Amino acid sequence: MSATLAGTTTGQLLDVNLVVRFFTPGTQTEQFKACVPMAANANAFTVYGIPAGTYDVGIKALNTLSILATSQTFTDGETTNIAFGSLLFGDITADDYIDGSDMGPISTNWHRWGDCIGYAGDWLIPACPVPSPGVCYGYIIG
Repeated sequence: MSATLAGTTTGQLLDVNLVVRFFTPGTQTEQFKACVPMAANANAFTVYGIPAGTYDVGIKALNTLSILATSQTFTDGETTNIAFGSLLFGDITADDYIDGSDMGPISTNWHRWGDCIGYAGDWLIPACPVPSPGVCYGYIIG
């Protein structure tokens, strides 16, 4: 048996892949990872197959900063709902940090970072079976 995540974001996603990472609470140790293809302007997504437990859950899409929801509990056979808020665009270099290298000559003094900056692992899209847009089965890291 496993748990399910029903997540939402706000903002305008444009046919991007949303990477969802599950960390041991209070650490940077990744336990589970999924990728959800998001249709244009879709704001809801579902991840199935999550091992029961408590996790810090991070999400990131192409060119956005990450968002982290801490201490989320997942129970076998149940769905956990998380409203992540708005994904902020501007991370052109995919390092979870917006600075002069993302902005070019526009600004060298403005800095903003994602919730998961510095976390081990990566935001690369994992290979996973995808039954339909907005839905994914993740996989255990190991």
